[in-house]
Amino acid sequence: NSLLSTYANEFTILRHIYENLYVLYENNVPQLGAAESVDISDDETVYTFHLREDGVWTNGDPVTANDFAFAWQQALNPDVASDYAYMLFFIKNAEPYLNGECEWEDVGIKVIDDLTLEVTLERAVPYAPHMFTFGTLAPINQSFYETVGADNYNTEAEYFCTNGPFALTEWSHNSQIVLQKNDAFHGAGDIQVEQLTMKIITDGQAALTSLMSGELDYTDLTTGELVTQAEASGYDVTSYSDGASFYMMVNCENQYLSNVNLRRALALGFDKQALIDTVFQNENMPMTSFTAPAVDGYDATSFQEALNAKDGDLYPANGDVTQAQEYLNTALEELGITLDELNGQLSIDCGDSSSFQAEAAFYQEQWRQNLGLEVTINPMITKQGADNRQNGNYCLSITGWSPDYNDPMTFLDMWVTDGGNNDTRWGSEEYDALIDSATNETEDLAARQEYFYQAEEILADQYIILPSYWRSASYTYNTNKILGGLRNTTFQTNFTYVELAA
Repeated sequence: NSLLSTYANEFTILRHIYENLYVLYENNVPQLGAAESVDISDDETVYTFHLREDGVWTNGDPVTANDFAFAWQQALNPDVASDYAYMLFFIKNAEPYLNGECEWEDVGIKVIDDLTLEVTLERAVPYAPHMFTFGTLAPINQSFYETVGADNYNTEAEYFCTNGPFALTEWSHNSQIVLQKNDAFHGAGDIQVEQLTMKIITDGQAALTSLMSGELDYTDLTTGELVTQAEASGYDVTSYSDGASFYMMVNCENQYLSNVNLRRALALGFDKQALIDTVFQNENMPMTSFTAPAVDGYDATSFQEALNAKDGDLYPANGDVTQAQEYLNTALEELGITLDELNGQLSIDCGDSSSFQAEAAFYQEQWRQNLGLEVTINPMITKQGADNRQNGNYCLSITGWSPDYNDPMTFLDMWVTDGGNNDTRWGSEEYDALIDSATNETEDLAARQEYFYQAEEILADQYIILPSYWRSASYTYNTNKILGGLRNTTFQTNFTYVELAA
């Protein structure tokens, strides 16, 4: 559901079945999709989109400007409770509308006619085209949505009506999703793939085995062991930085984890590089700031590298056991408890795959050895972990963040007070003010970047997350069937224009 999705695997499916006004295929450069052309005002605050005349929904309805306006109004509807509603806050009065402070007519979204949509921004946003590519801004066929009902929409194959290169035709929950080429799509003639079957496999070894047996044509390789195994079997492996940061999210309202010194002790009490060397055995990098190296700063160079040049590593790659022990002793004193009383009170939520459970076990053993602290592990399916974070029903939760567009804001605005994806229960007026200043600074981009530096420094002081690693993604595929066209941008995977052997 484009209104409710938050995970990268969900957005992978969405970009195959929906076409936004702009789309992102390769080289991280947005290009027009459902819009045939766009007029941008001189001050870059008004985008007037002219939709394609041949845009069509899978039920035969024409794609209209209202389909975008309706979708965005639903994303800003408090009753829908979209975690990503804030992705529309670059549009004039979108945030006040969500907060009930103005009427829809005051929002900068105007349907001029069936094929013309005028969007007025709060201010000039250099990365606005990237924002328009995001899954939450996909269109929705209003009549279909209202006929099937919000509760049913996109919950089963029969409740999908989409406008993209593929149509979702089968969803066997926990087994597979089947996408069929949409012959009515305006670009269908350039698409060679007739059917995409996406298998739901949580175990990386099982996925690689399925590829070797011919059941799969593509699979991600989640560990160095799998990379080595694939290469030893004669498969080509491609590795790239996908911009994702992985960490443990902290419930800062927990009676123990509300103590910042305990959070600092946990963060410094394990060795990130040792985690990579022993569990992943791949090209993952120790996470030394929140924003990943793949994201550019104001001068089109890595923001993280500029931050590192200024502040050094905000998070030590190997931890600091001596300092962690000092923080733990301070925390126990402040909490008025002993280590024995703390033991067994903290737990780690993790995914049910073998790699996530091995990662959690690594933290568990590191804290046992380095701090004398005992924690428990709770493996669970991804959705349950997400629900636990949203409900505040967790202590620590292994998760990650992939950038939605190429700007530090895609990482740093996540932690504003009560943000849609801020499940830490932490908030800071100082932090909020920095993000607000960065949002409003559109001329002095060096000054804007300084605000981001200060935001990173606050995160490194407060440890609302326990930083772990920046992911290096790897994959392999059936070269006898796939000749090329695997368009993995820095931040997205798309199989739409795969080139197949004859």
